Amino acid sequence: MNTTPTNTSATIIGAGQAGATLAIYLARQGFDVTIYESRPDLRRTDIDAGRSINLALATRGIVPLIDVGVIDHVDAITIPMRGRMVHTPGDPTPDLLPYGSKAHEVIHSVSRSDLNAILLDEAEATGLVTIEFECALDSVDFAASTLTFADGRSEPFDLLFGADGAGSRVRNALGAIGASTYETEWLDHDYKELTLSANPDGTHRIDPNALHIWPRGEFMLIALANPEGDFTVTFFAPKSTFAALSTPAEIDSFFADEFPEVTSLIPDVADQFASNPTGRLGTLWANGWSYDGRAVLVGDAAHAIVPFHGQGMNAALESVRALDRHMRASPDDLAAAFANYEAERKPDADAIAEMALDNYVEMRSGVVDPDYLTKRQLALDLEARHPNHISPRYNMVMFSTMPYAEAQRRAHEQAELISVAVHDPSYDIDTAVTALSPLPHLDPLADTTVLSVTSGVPT
Repeated sequence: MNTTPTNTSATIIGAGQAGATLAIYLARQGFDVTIYESRPDLRRTDIDAGRSINLALATRGIVPLIDVGVIDHVDAITIPMRGRMVHTPGDPTPDLLPYGSKAHEVIHSVSRSDLNAILLDEAEATGLVTIEFECALDSVDFAASTLTFADGRSEPFDLLFGADGAGSRVRNALGAIGASTYETEWLDHDYKELTLSANPDGTHRIDPNALHIWPRGEFMLIALANPEGDFTVTFFAPKSTFAALSTPAEIDSFFADEFPEVTSLIPDVADQFASNPTGRLGTLWANGWSYDGRAVLVGDAAHAIVPFHGQGMNAALESVRALDRHMRASPDDLAAAFANYEAERKPDADAIAEMALDNYVEMRSGVVDPDYLTKRQLALDLEARHPNHISPRYNMVMFSTMPYAEAQRRAHEQAELISVAVHDPSYDIDTAVTALSPLPHLDPLADTTVLSVTSGVPT
């Protein structure tokens, strides 16, 4: 088994957020890095139109961006969101549900392509990273240590990193040699992106400092602001709903009935709906993230999840940081480093995958359910009274670096206590909460202003 790197050459497949961030970390370890990306250079070509889903940047993603030195650049392209703005059917005034009780507990809307461009620039600025675009990987020959690309060219590799997304060719190659097993669990819901344009003067037409949600039980719309004044609006619904919206008249009628205020904000909704692609939603469950100290998966290639907890990119960057840490701890035994990385991150990847699926139900129906709202308020009240013992699940996921699996375990424990208290007024919830094990230090950013949390264009 190969346990000692023979040189300092590293190859990354995929130049998305995970691949670009990994390249910076590897360059700082002293590796000469080559990234191969199947798509054109997004800094020069618009490649995400209609299929981007704005990213929600939170603590787990912010920490690696601080590490690699790009946080000031990222700050300039983010818009802070202080809570969910819930648009209830029949109610002309939406309700803001704050994410937390502390000023810094906000998440940040950021354009996928703009963030990616910053990371690519920083990777190239190391002087040790070369990026080759429009180079689609076709296959990997581990016996010969060669990569074959769609155009027929072959390139050797020494150390291979698969950061090539949910459809990873590197993962497929690991599966072909028996090093990895995986399956994709497809959701029976799809998504479609729309654009809510800015006002003529470039300002936002609705509050930019919130995640807007139009919950409708089995389906929903969400909207996240962009710095240019527009919003990325995403429609999530069962496949059967999409199938019923095949003509402009059906689309216009559906939106007029379900989202009348959105129809006035997006007058060309039928044209956009018909023109923009429909995206699939799935969860990747993979075991075996590496092979022989020579190849390893990171990001969506190892643990793709549905987008309903805003954690896909945050989880990917957190995994990149963990991989870097394990490689630094065992530089002469990368097989052990990769195994330790998977042992640490696999339980957390599974936990956030499950919580993301749960959060879809919460977003499309729970946020208007009286029982949910009562329990949520009690959780916030208990946090204020016992901050060392309880924190809402959302806050543990979004505003901490607590392992996802631990956040999930604690959330289940807390939910059981809160459910009892809501239905039994005699239950001593305060005593029950203080009997819980103390929380670890939750948020490494709580005492630091690393991103603007009060900026944004007012409506």
